Amino acid sequence: MTDRLPVIVVDDNLAQLAAAVEELEDAGWRVRGIDDLDEAARELVEHTDPFVLILDHDFERRDGRTGLDLTRLLRSAHPWGAVLPICYWSGRIDGTGFLAALRDGQMFAPSSYVQKGSVEVVEVAGLADEAFRRFRDTFEQQALRRAVLDLDVSIPVEDELDELTVHPADEEGR
Repeated sequence: MTDRLPVIVVDDNLAQLAAAVEELEDAGWRVRGIDDLDEAARELVEHTDPFVLILDHDFERRDGRTGLDLTRLLRSAHPWGAVLPICYWSGRIDGTGFLAALRDGQMFAPSSYVQKGSVEVVEVAGLADEAFRRFRDTFEQQALRRAVLDLDVSIPVEDELDELTVHPADEEGR
């Protein structure tokens, strides 16, 4: 299926990253694996199209930055940031920690949370892709509906059309 969003997996555990990338590729997804949080930040902010992000939480960094920092950056700086499907895929943060992230981060939080090993990464990508498409379709329908309503208001009625028509005689007098 070629119309699916590409998937980006960001995890510093090379074995888990390689396994996730392989599983997604075997299922026919376009996928890229990134093992460094800074590299992911640089690359993904420049990526203007939507994608599914499957993101680890802990990156064992001296500065203490986590996947939440990347999520906040993408939510604020990416063109699709507010609706970008970002799935936290972690073995260290639990459901309670994820709920705290939602509460504290609100609109800058990940879209969903999955405990590593509890759900296949292909299923996570599929659900995130499907959710994004439903949102995008709804948004496009609403925009189209607004455009049509605005268009109906601005369409001149027949009498107004005559007033807007430029007649050759009017042009000569100018």
